[in-house]
Amino acid sequence: MPSLLPLLLFCDFLENRLHTSNLSLLRRMLGDFFAGSEQTLQDFIRIGASIVTVMPIERKSVHRQQEAARLLTQQQNMKKEDSKQMQLCVFSYLSARVANRNILLLRSMFQEFCGGGDRLICEFVRRGNEVVSLIPADIQALQVPTSWAEPALNPDRELKQNDQQQRADSDADDSEDEDEIASVAELASVASMPPTRTELHDCIMEVLDRIEQQEPWKTVFNPETIPISFSGVKRIKLAAALKKFWMKNSRAVWERHFWGPLSNLPDKKRSFDRKTRQAKARESFTKVMAIAYEELGADFFVALDEHASLYKGWWYSGTVQRLTSLAHTQGLAACINYMETQALKRFPRPPGSTRRAFKPGESRSMWSTTVAMAPVLREICAIKANK
Repeated sequence: MPSLLPLLLFCDFLENRLHTSNLSLLRRMLGDFFAGSEQTLQDFIRIGASIVTVMPIERKSVHRQQEAARLLTQQQNMKKEDSKQMQLCVFSYLSARVANRNILLLRSMFQEFCGGGDRLICEFVRRGNEVVSLIPADIQALQVPTSWAEPALNPDRELKQNDQQQRADSDADDSEDEDEIASVAELASVASMPPTRTELHDCIMEVLDRIEQQEPWKTVFNPETIPISFSGVKRIKLAAALKKFWMKNSRAVWERHFWGPLSNLPDKKRSFDRKTRQAKARESFTKVMAIAYEELGADFFVALDEHASLYKGWWYSGTVQRLTSLAHTQGLAACINYMETQALKRFPRPPGSTRRAFKPGESRSMWSTTVAMAPVLREICAIKANK
């Protein structure tokens, strides 16, 4: 099936060049189309559990980038087919059958890929405000007739009207051809629809799930490598408490910097488990702070607060970094880039963020709000006030 091959190569190229989801479904729909079937598409609509997406975010993996470059070079060297009518027809078919975003943009990308180019994809990534998607909603089932059928006409009049209709359809086809997107400037104005809330959450969760599978918190907060520079008899209890804390609560600390939209998932257990981890971590570190006060006094917290840089072996808590908020304010591309580049950082820096200035009566290092730790906070503030 030679006409299908360029489309499958295009899917491979997209997967290696950009972040995508469920392109395996698109491949099966393409195969069905060339076989005269739409079984996969009907299952896609009926089940309604997946969205096919192509996101404006380039992959960071060197292996992926090299494979994408190889596929593009291979396409440049391939013998060009005289006709791509069947290949382009599949995009019109999908556009007419299922709800979608920017399917014409995808068609234009494919046309350029067939010629060995990627200018539209580069522009797609640069803008970063679009998502190509196929949504499991049957357009044909949603269409409502706008008028009732007219009574039968006499043969001569009916023949004349049919001829007029054919000319009108032909004119409409010509008009549609003239309206096809032909430049990057037109693409920017026609296909600049931002992702929906659902698409945004799906994109974030796909990347977050992939990162969490690698368990980065075990690397960032490895108890054997994270600096816990407390030595001597007076501090041995604190050092042991900190090491135990990082062994049991590293994930809870890490996920505060990468707070995914778990509450929107059908599986509520994930959100519940995260809340449980957070509660246990706060309770555990409150005990660590109590030991620190017992061994080193309030001056220890004052020194941590006034130090120019944050101490890697301490948990400063702080507010969570909500990934959806970051995507809304900085853009989806910036959000994904933050997740991929900062996941192994001890103190991730989101784009557009500034360090919070603490008010009098607050402590960055002693953040517990329990009644038992209230006297400690007052002592810390008193020391700062007398300096």
